[in-house]
Amino acid sequence: MPGGKGNIKPEDGKQFSSEYQPEEKWTEAKALSLANDLIAWMKANPTNMFFDEYLYVEHDYYSSLINYLSKKFSSFSKLIERAKKIQEIKLKKFGTADKLNATITKFVLINEHGWKDKQDIEQSNKTQIEYINVSKQFPDKD
Repeated sequence: MPGGKGNIKPEDGKQFSSEYQPEEKWTEAKALSLANDLIAWMKANPTNMFFDEYLYVEHDYYSSLINYLSKKFSSFSKLIERAKKIQEIKLKKFGTADKLNATITKFVLINEHGWKDKQDIEQSNKTQIEYINVSKQFPDKD
């Protein structure tokens, strides 16, 4: 049975080591190409608003790829932030134009884009304490 440490035969290939490493699959150029293609896809059609659809449904990329590439390449991370902003803008635009379900739009904006559904209540606990000079009111009896 081939594979595994100690079970690799010369005809199966080389075992990975510090001297022998495979070529990196995701270079910065490939990652930037992916991100730019994603943004172009989002801009091409008004209904292309969810970048997850492009990555996971259209191209079968695994879910942790975006996180991996974002950590590896800051330039990729910036383009993904741009894609997220495009998504947020499209959700706001179509949500306010009543082309999307308002409740679901609100849900997505709160959970995916950091929006908050809150009321700001300002509370003031200012209490003035008046100190009375007790010695003047109750003189000592001698």
